[in-house]
Amino acid sequence: MLGVALCGLAGCATRVWNTRIKPVGVEDRYEFKTRFPHPPRDTFIVLAFSGGGTRAAAFSYGVLEKLRDTVVDVDGQPTRLLDLVDVITSVSGGSYTAAYYGLFGDRIFDDFPSRFLYRNWQGELLRLLRRPDHLLSIASRHYNRSDLVAAYLNRTLLDGKTFADMSPAGLPMIILNASDLNNATTFSFIQPQFDFLCSDLSTYPVANAVMASAAVPGPFAPIALRNYPDCPQRHQPWVVQSLAHDSLLARRYAVALALSRYDDPKKMPILRLVDGGVTDNLGVRGSMMSPVAQYGNVPDMAGAFTPEQLRRVRHVLVVVANAQVYAPYPWSRSGHGPDLIDTLRASFDASLGILNNETAALAKGGFMMWARHVNAMRPPGAAKVDVNFAVLTFNQITDPAERQRFNAMPTTFHLHPDQVDALRALAARLLTQAPEFRSFLGELQGDESKTTAPAAGAHARSGSVPLR
Repeated sequence: MLGVALCGLAGCATRVWNTRIKPVGVEDRYEFKTRFPHPPRDTFIVLAFSGGGTRAAAFSYGVLEKLRDTVVDVDGQPTRLLDLVDVITSVSGGSYTAAYYGLFGDRIFDDFPSRFLYRNWQGELLRLLRRPDHLLSIASRHYNRSDLVAAYLNRTLLDGKTFADMSPAGLPMIILNASDLNNATTFSFIQPQFDFLCSDLSTYPVANAVMASAAVPGPFAPIALRNYPDCPQRHQPWVVQSLAHDSLLARRYAVALALSRYDDPKKMPILRLVDGGVTDNLGVRGSMMSPVAQYGNVPDMAGAFTPEQLRRVRHVLVVVANAQVYAPYPWSRSGHGPDLIDTLRASFDASLGILNNETAALAKGGFMMWARHVNAMRPPGAAKVDVNFAVLTFNQITDPAERQRFNAMPTTFHLHPDQVDALRALAARLLTQAPEFRSFLGELQGDESKTTAPAAGAHARSGSVPLR
């Protein structure tokens, strides 16, 4: 009561809530049909950025730099591979990079390093939380430390942008992912997901979505979303069909069952979202291949592709930037038993990271299944879809000492500039070496000599390198 009274006197901040959905036909829907309308082409590129604080943000940023600096011939025109990226899906630390690129495009190469990667973001947040007026604000029942950080992100990094500003023409569809604590499932910031809350995503601040995606349980509180009363958009035929006919072990059934729990806002008035890594630390299982994004039609990706796009697509590249570390714990090396904090930390690390290999395998299997489905629909003699699925991890570093240095980088929001530079360069190197990436370039060009290699020093802190 004292906290509430003090907040009343001090004029404490209030939470930014998601708004009620607009009438059918007038809403600005953030979905594939509105953010994926490029002319049909034969390439399809998906990037997935993992969690891991600034380490993940820098590693994924290095992937963007490499794609920017790789030029290919498309219909006789030199084209940056980055300009062919269709979708970026992300969780936690990777969501900072993904959101910034989805909002500002090439501006990311001018100011994102100074505004985020080289900044002591963690120190700023700690100072933010210690201010007396902010302590009063988070004493309120309707405002917490994650709301405070989201507001700070909104002011100082993401310039007050909402999802109406995300993924304008020429930029890829960005899918930021959090974890829904109410239902123990991935929650993607796309309008088809918000339909089940009868809520409008277009007015929602991107900063709040990034904060939800990166809200590590414990240090941060959950981000809250309202579940509004009934609306036509909530009722999707595929959910009813799945619950009635799908196997209880089918993934579509599990997703449909979770979505059906939103139907009665009286029983679930508020959703609580935390770090996306809790349910999928790679950001690949619950977004691009999700029944939610595809309106239940995962095998043919009906939500993403028009019939003409499905007919044209031939070369598919998926790049998963996995910044997970594999450093041994001190108590494990010494043989001593872990204390309570060590036990909680190791348990949390396990929940975020132990299933990464299985998650990547499931995602790869989903894309391969989709390719088989598309190929089966094509007439005899037609060109087939070929999928190249590359996963970049620190385990691919061959030198043990170098691998140990990267695995020792902490999961924080402050790294030394030299560490950031090393992560950017490593991402480019691992992508260059990936057999799947080289295969994709060979198929796309028909002649690797037509691919422009990055210029020397492309990963220096200063930013972009002129294209040839």
